[in-house]
Amino acid sequence: MEFNPDIKKRIEEAKKLINTVDNLSEKEQEILFSKMVDRILDNKEIVVLKGITPSENLVNLNDNSDENLQEMYHRLKPKTSLDTIMLLSYYFYKINVHFSVGDLLEKYGFLLISPPSNPSDLVNKNRQKGFIMLKGKSQEKNNLFSITRSGLSYVESGYKEAK
Repeated sequence: MEFNPDIKKRIEEAKKLINTVDNLSEKEQEILFSKMVDRILDNKEIVVLKGITPSENLVNLNDNSDENLQEMYHRLKPKTSLDTIMLLSYYFYKINVHFSVGDLLEKYGFLLISPPSNPSDLVNKNRQKGFIMLKGKSQEKNNLFSITRSGLSYVESGYKEAK
């Protein structure tokens, strides 16, 4: 995901501001910075998801009153790349859209974390576990995926597999 220069500058200014605040732990600084970035992005950008029909294509994250992706990431704290893929799958479920591998990569950029070198492999590993299912193809012929019921349970249980 590429930000326009104005947004990038505002994010950099937010980071500098956070570093000037005394008496905050590193975790508190991280949470505050995350919330500031969310506000910057909410005011400027509508997220466009690939592979969705035109009527479903624009998803404004302001409309999702429950929880945004940054908050979800900090609350659910994925420890592995497989868990991060599941967290993103869970997020797409919460906003009621199917996703492609490209959509997952965009969200890695939004979270400001490095994407895995082979995200398709991670999706397939989660499919083999029964956590993700193939839902069809996009207009661009990309595979579209969705989380399964067992995938929901896995994420909601703190990434613990049912026995």
